[in-house]
Order: sequence, then C-alpha cells, then structure tokens
Amino acid sequence: MHYFVVSFQIIFPILFFMALGVVIRQTGMIGEDAFAQINRLVFRVFLPIKLFQEIYESDFGRVFQPKLLLCGILCVLATYILAWAVVCRFVKDRQDAPTLIQMIYRSNYVLFGLSVAENMYPGENLSLVSVLAAFVVPVFNILAVVLFEAFRGQERPSLPHLLKGIMKNPLVLGSALGLLVKGLGLEIPALLLKPLTQLGAIATPLAILCVGATLTVGSLKKYRKYLVWAALGRLVIVPGVALAVFLALGIRGIELAGLFLICATPVASSSYPMARELGGNGELAGLGVAVSNVACLFTLFLWITFLKFFALC
Repeated sequence: MHYFVVSFQIIFPILFFMALGVVIRQTGMIGEDAFAQINRLVFRVFLPIKLFQEIYESDFGRVFQPKLLLCGILCVLATYILAWAVVCRFVKDRQDAPTLIQMIYRSNYVLFGLSVAENMYPGENLSLVSVLAAFVVPVFNILAVVLFEAFRGQERPSLPHLLKGIMKNPLVLGSALGLLVKGLGLEIPALLLKPLTQLGAIATPLAILCVGATLTVGSLKKYRKYLVWAALGRLVIVPGVALAVFLALGIRGIELAGLFLICATPVASSSYPMARELGGNGELAGLGVAVSNVACLFTLFLWITFLKFFALC
C-alpha cells in the first residue's frame, strides 16, 4: 500500500495539470491556436532552459560511472532500434509511425526518475540519477530529431540534413550548452541562476497543460489500438526485458533503480511538443503522454513492489 501511495503522490501533479488543461479547453478560456503557441514556447524556450539548468546543477564528479552511463545509453539505443523495426512493419503513416516509436523508447526520466528514487531511497545521495539524466536526456532528444527528420517527406534525408536538424533543435542545444558549461567548470552567478531555475520550472506544468487540452473521448477511441500497444511497450515490455538484462549483468541497489527507471517511467511530457514541432502526430503524442502517465500509477507500483520484495534495490 505504501508504494501505491508513493506512486500516486508522484503522478497526482501530472493528473492535476492535465485536468486543468481539459477544463480550460472546455470552458473556452483559451482557444486551440493559443495552446499551439504555448506549446511552441515550451519547446523553444522553457524546456531547453530546464535541461540546461538540471545538467548544470548535476554533481558529475562524485558519482560519474562510465560503465553505468554506457549501459543506460545502450539500453535507450536498443529500445529505439527495436521499436523502429517493429512499428514500421505495422504502421505506414509517416506521422503516426515516428510518434509511436517515440512513445515507446522515450521516457519521462527527468520528472519521474528522481521523484521515484527519492521515495525509494529517502535521505540518500541521488546524484547518480541526476547524472544519468544529464546524459540520457540529450540522447533521447537527438534520437527524436533523427526519427522525425527521417520520416519527413518522401525521400530519405541525407546525413547533412539530419545533422542540421539536430543542431537546430532547441532541446539538443539546451543539453549541449549545459554539458559544455559543466565540462568547462564555468560558474553561473546566483543572480542569473535563480530566474533560469524559475523559467525551467514552468516547462513541465505548461507542457502537461497543453496535453490535457488535446484530450477528447473521440480521439481516445480513434487511436485506441495504438495507445494500448504503446503503453504496453513503454511500461511493461521494455522495463521487463531491461530488468532481466540488468539482473543478468549483476547490477543491484541504487544503480539498478537508476537504470531501471529509464525504462519503466511513462512517456516523456516533452515528446508532445517535440512531435508537434517536428511534423509528427501531435494529437497521438499528447494522448500517449496522458494514457501512459495514468497507467504508470499501476505499473510502477507493481514494479517497485517486485524489486523491494526480492530485495533487488
């Protein structure tokens, strides 16, 4: 029961902001065009600042474990490649396919990873999770740019075209700048860091608010099959396979929790603005975020209970 309460406490803010988006849309306070503009602002300003700030404040020196980082990145790459191969066999639409692939491989590690880890290991140093996020999140974003650029138009994009898309992506730029500043050991004055942190804090609530504004009963019925398979892939199949691999490698404790949460957390909130801005199916992406965030209340509870029962982490 304790872990169900913990999971609900983590998920409740997301459900709240989603519900608020529904209410705002239904009451006509803000129109669809306004939500599209807010979504663009989140993607181009608030999310890049959030990623930069989180990377800058990560404690790399104390918990930098190259083998663990490599394991996390390889896990994301393997999920990405397998999801691409499987989805493309059954989905031919050039907007739906990349959106579904992103829903399966890309998790909300920044929002859920640290929150779940804090409740699993109260009072302990969780810099390991932050450092994993600092490397995994840029990988998520770069792979997403490659994915959506590859499905744009009828011709396969060239390498220069893909590189240009990656370099122009605000989320990639925010992550790269954070790593550069961190790597060079530059200090940001507290006077500037405080407003940057406040701006970054706006990103997730606004992104989820926009997701809620897209929810309709009709759209849930329309994409029911896609949503079921994406949720199963994101929350059951991917974490199940990954957990078996991590256990076989002898990974236990907080290291196992940090890696496992990359795979077991729901679809990233930023996948919605990413899909809308890069030519994917924004409606499907928003529904994927909503459905997986609700479903993970139950799946995370079961996974955490399993890990704790067998004293794996």
